[in-house]
Amino acid sequence: MNIVAWGVVLGAILFSQSSFSYPDLSRHGYTNCTACHLSPSGGGLLTSYGRELSKEVLSTWGKDGEQYFAYGKISHDENVLLGAYIRGLQAYREDENKKDARFILMQADIEAGYNSLKWAVAASLGRQEIRSGQSSEGRLVSRRFYLFYRPDEKWNLRVGKFLHFYGLNDPNHYMYVRKDLNFGFDTETYNVEASFLGDRWNFYFTYSDGNLTRDKYAMLKEQGGTASLSYFFLDKEKVGLSLYHGEDETNRRWVFGPSAILSFSSKWFLLAEFDWQSKDLKSTQSNQQGYVTSSRLNYEWIQGLIGFISYDKKFLNQVDANTEQQSYGLGMQFFPRPHLEAIATWQKEEVIATRAKSDLVWLLLHFYL
Repeated sequence: MNIVAWGVVLGAILFSQSSFSYPDLSRHGYTNCTACHLSPSGGGLLTSYGRELSKEVLSTWGKDGEQYFAYGKISHDENVLLGAYIRGLQAYREDENKKDARFILMQADIEAGYNSLKWAVAASLGRQEIRSGQSSEGRLVSRRFYLFYRPDEKWNLRVGKFLHFYGLNDPNHYMYVRKDLNFGFDTETYNVEASFLGDRWNFYFTYSDGNLTRDKYAMLKEQGGTASLSYFFLDKEKVGLSLYHGEDETNRRWVFGPSAILSFSSKWFLLAEFDWQSKDLKSTQSNQQGYVTSSRLNYEWIQGLIGFISYDKKFLNQVDANTEQQSYGLGMQFFPRPHLEAIATWQKEEVIATRAKSDLVWLLLHFYL
């Protein structure tokens, strides 16, 4: 596999959101992302309660105070939120033609915010890796910064740069519903968002100005909007429906579909999403239609240790049989202590028409303060 292909692989499936959020916490009764995060759509800075949950619900072991920023060694004001994230990945890919391995530092970010009863502000600063052939260089970038206002305890109004909420909003961007819809790594845009976070119903409405600053390295440059709603029932089940419209210089597209987080027991739970896309290509005045789906069945062996099997499929251009691909795999996710996470995964990928197959194995290590 050549360098260009590796770049596509790494950019598409190995990078992750700036800071993880875990939508499956709904199985513990937490319907809204703000139970743990400052951001209404999750990810990024953790609240004090979110840090408590990282010890009590996510991690296998943890001592009192270990969950806090700098392990509680720095006195803190609960209104001042601080975070730091370091993430690295070792990947190995093999097909019938070649074997290749690569390590990459995916993220090294810091983030700070202030949270009051009505107002909040947050901003991050970190390193973005820019690749060109065999060479790469880094630059400083703010992946997100925003200001938001809470008229009451359920409504949020936010403006700034951040990821729009769509579907599962899962941070694992190797999932087809993230990477192949271009909702993956470094796809933050400049947005105005209104959200309603109720006890059972959640609504997100977002207008995006896409690449407002004309950053040539921006991954998502579309102007448009997103509407997403979800319903929480039976104390731990969550279903949703999302709609996205975007347009840039090359195409115009609509994306919509359902998603679900279902708990079959205290140990078994499923994350699933299906999306249909209709895309108009401006250069050829043609239309492409097709679907993409991702699902992951999980089993929590002990607290903090989760095994899973996954299945993904895409067929986004139904007049081209070579675009029909599938992937299945298995893996393990481990939160040994607060601030630490490791994910090991094996995937078999296949182009259905040609039966061309490849194996991908990767290990992700994540440390956050």
